[in-house]
Order: sequence, then structure tokens, then C-alpha cells
Amino acid sequence: MQNRERVTLGIHSNVAGNANGFTSGHAWITVTRGSQVTAYGLWPDEHPRTVDNGDQTDIRVGLEGTRFPKASRFYQLTSLQTLKLEQALKRNVTWRYTNTCASWASELIEEVVGVDIDADDWAGFETPRELGEHILELESERPTSRTNPTLYRPRGSSLR
Repeated sequence: MQNRERVTLGIHSNVAGNANGFTSGHAWITVTRGSQVTAYGLWPDEHPRTVDNGDQTDIRVGLEGTRFPKASRFYQLTSLQTLKLEQALKRNVTWRYTNTCASWASELIEEVVGVDIDADDWAGFETPRELGEHILELESERPTSRTNPTLYRPRGSSLR
């Protein structure tokens, strides 16, 4: 049996629900490898917290350090899920109004873990407030934490 470092994937939003404005908030993911936590978020080049990096990826590392999530959910990854995650983080992804921080984080969770955490707000735009609301719904059913992530496996899955 191979000794492998535990990897936990978290999804976060600093707003939840319609009491927040349509364009308010931010969503991001964290990856915990052993005891090292790294935050990843999708940010446009035009944002004051970023440097315009031209055609390079808009996946930014570590900009969420000062943000406090209102909603978080954590998944312990298998080896295959960890591989999928690492591949996804290497992609060149562009922020657009139709590919926001919330849609990127939600779609990454679905791709890697197989869980659809809805971020769809009105007119088909995906927002942190909607993502946060659905994270809180999942957490009310079965709470998770960085130290106690869910071991979700899709039915019939052979993910290891």
C-alpha cells in the first residue's frame, strides 16, 4: 500500500443568499495537501487586487488570504480525484461574466468530486451569493470541516 498525503478540497463563498447584492462577494477553493493550505480563485485582469497577466490564466493563487467565508464545504479526495484537480488547476482559464469565480469553483467541484453545487442566479449568471446559499444547504444536512471532510463518492464510482 502506497503512503499518500491526504488532500482536501474546499469550496467557499463570503456571501450567501439574496440579502446580498447580485454582484457582491467572492467564491474560491482551497486545497489542503498535508498541513499546507493553498487558496485558488478566478479573478479578472482588471480587478484592483490583480496584475494584468495578459493571456495567462486568471486562476490566481493566494489572493483570498484576507477573506472570511460565510459558507464552506470540504471533500477528502481520492488519488484519481487529486489527479483531476491538479490537471484542472493547470488550465488556462479566463474570467468572463459567464465564467465567474462562482461558476469556476462550482464547476471544478463537479468535475473533480462529482457534486453539483448550484451557483445559478437569475438570467443564468452564476454568483457567489447563490453558491454560498447552496453550500449552506449541504452543510445543514451533513456538516464538514477541513479536518472532517466528506468522503463523497458518486454511486457506482470506481474512484480510488
